[in-house]
Amino acid sequence: MADQNFRVKNGINVGTAVTITTNEYQVGSTRIHSSGVEAKSLTVTDHTGISTIPALKLSGALYDTYNNVGAGNSVLISTGIGVSWIPIATAALQGVQGVQGTQGVQGVQGTQGSQGTQGIQGIQGTQGTFGTQGTQGITGAQGFNGTLGTQGTTGTQGITGTQGTTGTQGITGTQGTTGTQGTTGTQGITGTQGTTGSQGITGTQGITGAQGTTGTQGTTGIQGATGSQGTAGGTGAQGASGATVGGTANQVVYKNGSNVTSGDAGFTFNDSTDTVQLGSQHRFGLGTFTTTQRDALSSVAAGTIIFNSTTTTGQVYTGTAWVDFGNNIFFSASGGTESTVSRPGYKVHTFTSPGTFTVSAGSKPIEYLVIAGGGGGGYNASGGGGAGGYRSGTGYPISPGSYPITVGGGGSAGGGTGAAPNGIPSIFDTITSTGGGGAGGNSGYNSGGSSSPGGSGGGGSSTGGAGSGISGQGNPGGSGYWQNPAACSGGGGGGAGGAGGNAGLTAGAGGPGATSSITGSSVTRGGGGGGSTYNGAANAGGPGGGGPGGGYPVAPNNGVANTGGGGGGGANGGSGIVIIAYEL
Repeated sequence: MADQNFRVKNGINVGTAVTITTNEYQVGSTRIHSSGVEAKSLTVTDHTGISTIPALKLSGALYDTYNNVGAGNSVLISTGIGVSWIPIATAALQGVQGVQGTQGVQGVQGTQGSQGTQGIQGIQGTQGTFGTQGTQGITGAQGFNGTLGTQGTTGTQGITGTQGTTGTQGITGTQGTTGTQGTTGTQGITGTQGTTGSQGITGTQGITGAQGTTGTQGTTGIQGATGSQGTAGGTGAQGASGATVGGTANQVVYKNGSNVTSGDAGFTFNDSTDTVQLGSQHRFGLGTFTTTQRDALSSVAAGTIIFNSTTTTGQVYTGTAWVDFGNNIFFSASGGTESTVSRPGYKVHTFTSPGTFTVSAGSKPIEYLVIAGGGGGGYNASGGGGAGGYRSGTGYPISPGSYPITVGGGGSAGGGTGAAPNGIPSIFDTITSTGGGGAGGNSGYNSGGSSSPGGSGGGGSSTGGAGSGISGQGNPGGSGYWQNPAACSGGGGGGAGGAGGNAGLTAGAGGPGATSSITGSSVTRGGGGGGSTYNGAANAGGPGGGGPGGGYPVAPNNGVANTGGGGGGGANGGSGIVIIAYEL
């Protein structure tokens, strides 16, 4: 710098080294003088430093990388990623900064303070004026008349009194004499009418005589003798004879295509032996049902026979189960742990370790369940292992021969940033299930590896990606989480029935497994492993054998054997299983 006085109002951002050799400069709030530098605020954005001649004088505070101001008798020391204030007494002895200790338990909550006294009640306000009265409502409609009560019983009639006697009839008075009639000439003036004679007085009525007593009723006469029966009528005429039924003795009669009854020597019934017999070149057709339609039948009698179009076999009901009466007579197989009890009407072969399924005679469609080994969990607060591949099916044709069985083992726990080993595949004939994906691990500050794909994918490490699953066998793992070295978690491993859970401060849960009733009982297998954490909460393994994750100081758990469950973060995966079943 050539000028003796150099000033910048808004400060200076030093990107490269600056050497001060002149008498005095002022940069923003920083004054630079030949006797030293008085820095009130100075920002350096590059690591090349500042060189001052002859000295750097600070009148304000000096902050380290963590924004802390040094105490008295402290010096700045490099930590490899910045600088930090430490006491001079320990500066020569301090090594590399250790990892942060686990958080202490929370102190006991203080007791609650006593409640304050209640304030004085305010003065009641004046009462408002009454509102005007509303108009009277309309009168409701008249209710229905009540039901009519029952009429009381009629009282007994009183006794009729005796009739009084009738009085005698009075004498009729005499009639007045009739005047003589005048001669007829010209009609003269009508004479005046003579006066009517007065009516005689009515005599008093005589007394009525008393009524005579009623005579007693005569006895009923005896009934006459019954008359003799009439002669029987003649017999009616006989009806017309029906049509002649075709067929001969013991033949089952049917109506032929000409709508005429007939019989057939090849279809007979012997009533003495209760035997229906089909002759040569005659056949008997069975009703066709699928397995679903058959199982929906009710009140089925023992001895009922059908043709099952699902299994393509004729079947008979024994009273407790449907059994084939065709190929079953000649079918024979062995291998694994065999059972005809766990699932009535079926034989079940279970392989928990490698072996051979041997068919010595006959052919038959079978059911199968093939699960591979689960993947291992990642190292050090990382993801859970993915569940082993899960494949199942029905109607798989099988014929005489030997079928090697492979039951895959689980992958072991991881030991660094690399992904833990995948589970081993399980194999039956052409059916192969892929091993579960191993989870990536953490080995240090912000350094996590990616997880592997598999039947179901491994859960992601704190900074590495999750593994994918194979369609038809499983699901992907959940993603991991990183906030700082003391707050990081792994995702849950994928399960046969769903994806693994994503992590936060709490690790991700393992994905759920899938359910099968091939052995006669509903069992869930193929759960993903739970994620582990450094300083948060671990999470559970997926239902179906997934191992729970861990977190300081809780250790993770292995996947359950013979379920194909993924290992919890930092643990081993569970081994697989192969199951074969068929109707007896």
